[in-house]
Amino acid sequence: MPCEKPSKTGVILHSGAIGDCLLTLPLAAFIKKIYALHRLDFIGPSEYINFYPGRTCIDTVISMDGLDLHRLFEEPRSFELSDNDRLASTFSRYEQVVSFLGFDHPAFEKNLLFTVHSTHSAEVTLIPAKPGSNKAIHVSDYYLDFFNQEQQLEAAFEPELTTVSPLPDDYLAGSHLLEQIHVDSEQPVVVIAPGSGSRKKCWYWENFFQTASDLKSNGVQPVFLLGPAEQERFEDAALQTIRQFPVLENLSLTQVLQVLTQADVFLGNDSGIGHLAAGMGKKAVILFGPTNLVQYAPRGKNVVIQHLPQENFNHFVSKSQAGIVKTLLAML
Repeated sequence: MPCEKPSKTGVILHSGAIGDCLLTLPLAAFIKKIYALHRLDFIGPSEYINFYPGRTCIDTVISMDGLDLHRLFEEPRSFELSDNDRLASTFSRYEQVVSFLGFDHPAFEKNLLFTVHSTHSAEVTLIPAKPGSNKAIHVSDYYLDFFNQEQQLEAAFEPELTTVSPLPDDYLAGSHLLEQIHVDSEQPVVVIAPGSGSRKKCWYWENFFQTASDLKSNGVQPVFLLGPAEQERFEDAALQTIRQFPVLENLSLTQVLQVLTQADVFLGNDSGIGHLAAGMGKKAVILFGPTNLVQYAPRGKNVVIQHLPQENFNHFVSKSQAGIVKTLLAML
């Protein structure tokens, strides 16, 4: 009876937000392919990565909470591993370890290497989460280039633009979510996410409201996604105005993905949700203001990036808003 080859496993460690983690997926797919990994895990903030298994190249997600990763930042002289140490047992599973945490922290690197190698031999690569002064390369390409240089690889790899593939049940769940707010998913739907992790990246709310009004007058159903950040930042009058349209509030990230399956077009800011829509291959209009779009523009087969002047992010600008409506209608 032939012996089975031992399965190879790897892990990516990242502490970033939704978009930051999604931007690592092209590298994750490359690592999984080039090293023929049977399983690739992701350690990160659970609320941002829980939807990965089955929908991305990531097989298992592990919450950073409870792993005591802060210990890796200790002075190496005081860093110790106890018997049955959870850190050591966690990393003992992997032949490939890639960390976007602790690149510029010598103690972290030394302690991570000690932890991994305390149980077995494995490749450990630390990658800076930010490209630094290199502003002429997209961050996903930067990660691939950096990893290739560190591992002295010359493998050619054309990353897939579609990094997130919804499950069949996601489409049904998305349809049900729209039904709950009386939106017919059989009719044209534009999902609008007016928020972002940074206030300065947010197109002024009235621009979104007027866009929704114009879409509705053209027979298109606008649906707003509002999270806790928007509820805190927007004044009550703005929220009441937006709620004249169908609104879904405080959804989990999995539910947001499910709603996006029903979107004919997505409209949003430079945000994690914008990266999610782009990674799903959705038609999307993403609004950029202060951020370097060369580095951080969401990538997808059907993405239109609109770089708008800063005044659009401070108050209503009718000319720019009308142009966005024209772009959206042309994509339907």
